[in-house]
Amino acid sequence: MSKRVIKPGAVYYIETTTKGCIEILSDPHWARFLLLSVGYHCYMLNYKTYAYLIMPESFYLIIQPGRMYTISKIMKLIKGNFARKYNEYKKREGTVWSQSFDAEIIEDEADFKEKLKYIHQLPVIRELAKDPGHYEFSSYNNYSRGRRTTIQLVIDKPPEKFGLKL
Repeated sequence: MSKRVIKPGAVYYIETTTKGCIEILSDPHWARFLLLSVGYHCYMLNYKTYAYLIMPESFYLIIQPGRMYTISKIMKLIKGNFARKYNEYKKREGTVWSQSFDAEIIEDEADFKEKLKYIHQLPVIRELAKDPGHYEFSSYNNYSRGRRTTIQLVIDKPPEKFGLKL
């Protein structure tokens, strides 16, 4: 496994899956808990969240770490917190997440928009929703100004270099 590229101030597209792609996040209780965990760690670790998506067996983030914590540390804490609570509640032991995660640096506006579109359209592509605004565990409505009646994570305004406004 190659070392992850760390670039101060970079914005990252991240995706990770549950071990064996088991669909534990299809249970809304656990999807909401993961979303709250992402929000909690965003506050505690001072990183910016620009987009998110929680799918039944995976989750996706577009984030910008602050100065003190790397994406590896951020993901370790999010995944570890979730796994501890999940295992405790289910009275089980073992790994919940795949060991690693994929991360790409987003270099420019086109790349940011492509990743954002992919994240927001994936529930429709996978036939989990007819419209991205109807999928509960996505940042889509933050960008479309759609109304949300369920939990929604507050996201940060994207950097100006990506040309998007909230």
